[in-house]
Order: sequence, then structure tokens, then C-alpha cells
Amino acid sequence: LRKHIFNVLDVPENVPLTTKQKIQMEALRTRKPHVSKDQIDEFLRSLVYPLYFLDFETFGTAIPLLDNVHPFQQVPFQFSLHVVRSQGGNPEHYGFLAEDASEPRPELLGRLRSLLGDRGSIVSYNIVFEKGRLKECAAVFKEFESWHQGVAVRFVDLMQPFRKFAYYHPEQKGSASIKSVLPALTGNGYDQLEIADGGTASLEYLRVTYQDVDSTERLRVRKLLEEYCKMDTLAMVRIVESLHELLII
Repeated sequence: LRKHIFNVLDVPENVPLTTKQKIQMEALRTRKPHVSKDQIDEFLRSLVYPLYFLDFETFGTAIPLLDNVHPFQQVPFQFSLHVVRSQGGNPEHYGFLAEDASEPRPELLGRLRSLLGDRGSIVSYNIVFEKGRLKECAAVFKEFESWHQGVAVRFVDLMQPFRKFAYYHPEQKGSASIKSVLPALTGNGYDQLEIADGGTASLEYLRVTYQDVDSTERLRVRKLLEEYCKMDTLAMVRIVESLHELLII
């Protein structure tokens, strides 16, 4: 600002930049994506089929609504899971959405245990969140503790190649979030969804589950929740497909 530079493209060429900053600058100047095929190939080779694309939706309240929950702890009430058995295979979808205000975690964990098998990468976007929620749940419901230990080591973070700038598109505007990467990489996004972010999903679930809402509205919102969570894991499937396509261009 002292040099009256308000646009990144006005930064002089003699200003020292990091590797990632140089990638961003070049992408902005050319309006073309940066693609490191070696890094992308290395990431894709790390994936072990079948692939399990997993996403949670959660709620966290100041006053806990369930036992064994601390204030603002994020409690998973929903998951979406897309399974791709082999490269290029059609994704299979499975989901869970808690029915009522009773404790949802044992059923959620049981469903996941039956679906995740004993081998294959569990792919999430920014895995700290999904791994953290599973760890918290298994710490309370001890019957899932040994299962969780085997599952935790199988997680792979799909955010990794974008955080490391193996791929960067100027339309990402500096963000590696899935909602920035998906449209930049695939041309598709979340615009068609009525519920299109996790915060809204959480609030709507709480509203139709814990408040006095008529059955028609409750069913409408639950359908929207299922559509949103399903989109998160389908987005991951499409991102992996697109990364594979980049290697043959």
C-alpha cells in the first residue's frame, strides 16, 4: 500500500515472491491454470482402491443437547459416502441422516463400519475435520475404538494437491476450499442447491429436529440436507476424475 499497489498484477517483477505466489501471479497474468503433472501423478498413485469419499455434517451448540458432549463440540448427524471400486468405475452412494433428536452417533458409526470395509483409501477434503469427529465419537462409544484405529490410518486428504499448488486456477482466487476448486477445475458448483454450505445445513437440521416444525417442512429440509451432503462427496469424486484427465492432456 505504501507503494500505491492495489492490484496483484501491478507488483513489480523485482519484488521477491514465494513459489506459490509466483504460481498465482503467472496464473493471473495468463488466465490459465498451473498444472504440475508430476505432483498430481504422485498424489493419485497414493490412492488405494476402492476409494471411499466421506463427508460429515455436524452441529455444535453452546448448551450440549446430548450426553458426553462439551459446549460447541461438533456432533456428526449426517454423512455422505461415495464408493469407487476401481479407477473409472461408477460411484456408488450411501448416506445417513439422523431421524430425530435421539443420540445419532452409535448408528452413524455402525453404518460406517459396515460400509468402509478393511482396505482402500478414505478420501476427505481437509481430513482434520472428519478424522477428528470419528476420534471423538470412538472415544465415547468404546465398542468402536479398535475399529476406529484401523480406519484412521486410511485417510487421504484431497485438499493436499491444491494446498501444495499442484493445481491452481486463477478462478480459485487464492482459496483451496472445495467450493473454490470444484468450479475452477470441473466447471460445476453448488449454485443449484438451496442448502449450499455446512453452517446452513447445521442450523436447518437443528431447526427441523429440535423445534416444532410441521412434517411437510421437515421432510423438505431433510431432502435438501441429503442433496447437499451428497454433493460434497460427489464433488470429490469429480475432482479426482478431473485430476486423472489432466495427466492425459
